[in-house]
Formats: sequence, C-alpha cells, structure tokens
Amino acid sequence: MNTALILHHYQASPYSEKVRSYLGFKQLAWQSLLMPPVLPKPDLMELTGGYRRAPVLQIGADIYCDSALIIAELEHRSLLPALASGPQAAQADLLGRLFDVDIFWRAARYLMASRVEHIPQALLDDRIAMHPQLPLQKSQLLADQAQLTIQLRALIDQLDQALSGAHFLGGINPCAGDFAVFHTLWFLQGAHALEALAPNTKALLPWMARIAAFGHGEMSSISAGDAFAAARQAKPVALAEMQDFLFKAGQKVSVQPEGYPQETVVGELVYLDEQKIVIARQSTACGLLHLHFPRMDYEIRAV
Repeated sequence: MNTALILHHYQASPYSEKVRSYLGFKQLAWQSLLMPPVLPKPDLMELTGGYRRAPVLQIGADIYCDSALIIAELEHRSLLPALASGPQAAQADLLGRLFDVDIFWRAARYLMASRVEHIPQALLDDRIAMHPQLPLQKSQLLADQAQLTIQLRALIDQLDQALSGAHFLGGINPCAGDFAVFHTLWFLQGAHALEALAPNTKALLPWMARIAAFGHGEMSSISAGDAFAAARQAKPVALAEMQDFLFKAGQKVSVQPEGYPQETVVGELVYLDEQKIVIARQSTACGLLHLHFPRMDYEIRAV
C-alpha cells in the first residue's frame, strides 16, 4: 500500500502553511506538488472532480480535502508527537475554527484593501468568482478597510492576552487550534502588515516563532504524472460499515463546502459519520478514488 504523503498546494496559501507547519511539528516526510493559485487547475481537478481549494492531501488513491480534515487524518495516522488534548486544547480548537471560517477572511480583505491598486485583476476576478458571498469588489474593499483595521487590531490584542504566560494555545504542546490561528497571522506577517496592526504585542511574536521553528518536515518534489500513477497503483483504504441512516452507502450524492456551489463534487457515497464524508469517483487518469471531506461546514445532498 502506497502511504506516501503528497500535498497539493501553493507556496502563498495560508491554509497550506497551516498543514505544512503541522507536518513540521510531526517531522513527517512528504512530497510537494504545486498548483496554480487561480483557475484553471487541471491536475487538481483530475483528482477532486471539482474541489479547487488548497491544500489537498493525497495518500495513494485517497484524497483528503480541507486543511482541518487533513490534520485530523494525519494525527490519526501519526501518533507522536501528539497534539495537545483536554479542555484548554478544545477551547483553542474552537478558536482555530473561528479563524478558519471568519477571521482569516477579514485579514484577507484587509490585505486586499491595502494593496487594491496592485492586485492582478485575474487574481481578483478569480477570488470574486470563488467567494460570491464576500464583498471583494475594489470599491467595497476600500470602503471596509477602516472597519477591518479596527476589528483586526482588537482581535490580535485579545489573542496576545490569551497567549500571555502560555507556551501554546493548547498548553505545553500545540493543538490543532494553534496551527489554525497561526496561518492567518503568518499571512499578515508575510505581507508586512502584522507589525502595523499589532506594534505592542508581547506574547504573539514569540508564539509565532515557536511554531515557525517546527519547519515543514522533510519535503521532496513530485510530478503530476507520478502522483497520478501513485493513485492508479493503489486501492482506497477500506472503511468501516456505514451507520448513518440519513443516507445509504452506494447512493449518488453531491458534496460542497457551504456557500460554494461552484465546488460541488458528485460521486457514490462510501462512508458517512459525524466527522467525515467519503465518496467514490472514477478518474480517467487516476482510476478509482475516494474523496474525504469533513462533515462540519460541508453539505451533502442526494442527487
């Protein structure tokens, strides 16, 4: 069984940095396959059948979509060093989810507003099409800039207070929430915006340095052809019998991130529980694939 970790990502992707940092914490070996930051993404689409976001993790013929699910899957497979657990870690994980689904997009809009005249139109058009529910037109970005600045300064100040006296949000060791919160701050820092928003923080930058010190693990490059071959030569991992009575195994279903109908993927339902959705689809280049999605923030519907 091919258990090589193949990460489909691009360098500037914050959600990819979340997973890359986690790979560094685990000191895992992985293979890198870079995708374009904007459509078209033909190699990724061959694997996912429509899901376009970075990162995507491939392990043989199993394709894991969404950074939160990727970390959960790797944590299940690679036990040591373990992420922190317990009440403090659970609270931090809830904070991490808030960053993933809301605060990151405030940061992204803030950065886009501050560089609105320098954003390539192709990139802006791509993001507007990808996120129709967000106000990403140039005029709206500029109108929202002052409010976003106030909001982010308050949030970063609160985060700095939460980190006071703490090694990580999870405690002595990091939890999944540490990596989820980190990627937004990494995004701001890489654009030289964090210092302007938070010039007087005390605990934030040392915490970021501790996560950055994990590195990215042991990375090597792989071609799309070799990634496709790895999928063709593997079989999807066997799954437990499905217990969810809302849907039936073998049923044709569609799965999409909530609010993103343009990323709908259709396939045969293989497995469903409170945490995960798994569908099967046939790829011309890769053969039979199992696509894994989280249950949270994703919609499943009968087709």
